[in-house]
Amino acid sequence: MNEEIFWEIIELSWKDSSHLNSLRSKALQTNDGEVLSELSVELEDEILANYSARLLKLDKEDFTAFIHILEERLYHIDREKIQEYTDGSDDGFLYARCFIMAMGKDYYNMVDKDPSKATMDLEAEIFGFSAYGLFEEKFGEEFERYSVHSIESCSNQDGWSS
Repeated sequence: MNEEIFWEIIELSWKDSSHLNSLRSKALQTNDGEVLSELSVELEDEILANYSARLLKLDKEDFTAFIHILEERLYHIDREKIQEYTDGSDDGFLYARCFIMAMGKDYYNMVDKDPSKATMDLEAEIFGFSAYGLFEEKFGEEFERYSVHSIESCSNQDGWSS
């Protein structure tokens, strides 16, 4: 498992639902808040089902590496400049980062490069946390969260002014 395969799992989860993937493509081109809002709802239904099915195919080593990459990517965008455009609360910002990541590599990179492209109040909490539950379901043991990076808001000290 590497970052390329990590993003591929997310991208293929969208491509499994071509009508939603088309809508996502439109959102990536226009950054339309209404379209993004509609997608945030779909993330917790159809796209999550596709994503979950893909994760459950991973062996333990790859699943562990996937979660570590997920945590690192969420940690990386734990920055004050991005929080200014998403949500004010700690939990809300974490869920907003889950949405940014769940939208795929292009959206993630766009917001990472230009935080003003992020949209207020769009969240995908379940997308960020489902991997932990699926890991436990598949392997019968709880995943040791945050062993490499914490996903909690304000954990990335370099991303926040003192």
